Parts: sequence; C-alpha cells; structure tokens
Amino acid sequence: MNVKKILCSLAAAAVAVSMTAVNVFAATVTLDSEYPGNWKAGKCIPKADLEALGGDVKVVLEVEIKEPIVGEHLHHLRPIDHDTNWVGFTSDLQSDTAFTNDDGNFILADGQTSVEFIIPADVISTLADGGLGFMVCNVIVKSADISKADAPQSSIKLLTTEEAEKVTVGEYVAASDETEAAPAETDAAAEPVTVTTSPATGNNSVASVVAVMAVAGVAAVAAKKRK
Repeated sequence: MNVKKILCSLAAAAVAVSMTAVNVFAATVTLDSEYPGNWKAGKCIPKADLEALGGDVKVVLEVEIKEPIVGEHLHHLRPIDHDTNWVGFTSDLQSDTAFTNDDGNFILADGQTSVEFIIPADVISTLADGGLGFMVCNVIVKSADISKADAPQSSIKLLTTEEAEKVTVGEYVAASDETEAAPAETDAAAEPVTVTTSPATGNNSVASVVAVMAVAGVAAVAAKKRK
C-alpha cells in the first residue's frame, strides 16, 4: 500500500470516528405525524436514548399547533412518565424560554414551532423504560432533538391564568423584557460643575478654571440661540 492510500485510509477512519462521536452526544427522535387527541399522548423518547447521552439532557421539541374547530383556545403540552404517571414533573425541568401553569402544562403560543427544556439526570433515572412522553391539547409533537446539556437553565416560569391567556395569543410581555423609559435630556447650562481646590494653596487648579469657563461659554451660546 503506497503512502497516498495510507493517508486516505487514515482520513476515512478519522471521519468515521468523528461521526460516531457526534452521534453519542446528539440524536433526533421522530415522534407523531398525526394528532393523538385532546389530553392524550403519542410516541415517547425512550429512556435508553436519554441515558445514553449521560447527565442532564437538553430537549428541543418540534411542534405543530392544531387549532381546535370547537372548544377552548388552548395549546398545552405536559411532559410525563408515559408508562407510570401522567401527573407530570414540569417543575423539575429547566427552561429559559418556556412557560407553565399550575397544572404542569407548557403554555404554547399561536404559531409556535418549538419548545426547549432540560431534563435533569435524576429525573431521567426515575422514568420507566417507555421514557419521556407528552400529553397534549391542540399540539402535535413531531420530533425531538436531544443532546447533552452544556449548561443549566432557569426554573420554568409559572404563569397566572391571565398571563397564560396572553401567551397563547402572543400578547404576554415578561417584566424583565419591558424597556425602561429613556432619561430626559438635560440643559448644558444646568449641569453641575465640580471645582477642586489645592489643599496646599487654596487656589483652584488651572484645569478646573478652564472647565468652568468652557461650560459657561456653552451655556451662553445656548442662551443666545433660545432668544
């Protein structure tokens, strides 16, 4: 085997190893193509797939809003242990972007296409083999990108009923997102000027005097323009 063939073989092996490493730390799980029905659950993310990543796992769901023909205008999604307990454990999850209500349901907005959260390793360990499922109302959970969490996120924000309704129609604004009013402009003539005095001589420094004169000049010009 010549040198060129050896190098090609080594390059191919390196690519194969790289692809294997990527697969260990991330995966996409195909879930539902059709709506399972109100307050029902479809396919799950197997527990083995979550444990294979090791540690806390970031889950990014691809979702589709199914607008109801009749009934309440809700888009809810609740993570559940499908095989044993449908009460849910949303309060044990983390997310910087998701919202939840008292029932442990994620609140989704009209047209929302994804939901991101972190499920801690200690929660994964409590799941049955069937794994992580999702009880839904007017939401189709189409797939899930799962990967090892690289950093923790915040506790999921709990909303009141009124806030949840605003999220649904895209009108909710978190307090931290509200922009503060810009400070009012000040007149140059009204700006305070500090004049320092030499402790040894009691005289004002030359720089301070020049600064006072400059401000006074600006104030005079401004006063003439106003007239």
